[in-house]
Amino acid sequence: MTPRLSERISNLEGLRKLARKATAEFYQKPGVTDRFKVKASGFNCFEVVERETGKVVSSTPCFGYGNAYRQREELEASTGKFNVKQFGRFLRGCALRISLILAVFAFFGSHI
Repeated sequence: MTPRLSERISNLEGLRKLARKATAEFYQKPGVTDRFKVKASGFNCFEVVERETGKVVSSTPCFGYGNAYRQREELEASTGKFNVKQFGRFLRGCALRISLILAVFAFFGSHI
């Protein structure tokens, strides 16, 4: 093989690698953003705002960015955790409501 041809082949192989890498990066899922953000509302006053709706979540404005950021992290940690225990409570509540409705129908149905 001539040097020019081997150089051309190595250049094409490098371009193929770059194309594969770019394609793989293109199909990766985007990173998940935080649910809340800190927004300035005055002189050294900050509010915690929900990113999707734009509602102000903090009851009072925080003085200092550090305090607002700490409050945002606490809100991030406390929201969005739907675990097995909460799911069990939800199912128990639904089962109790349905059984109560059936008991009422059975009671009034037997007296007609």
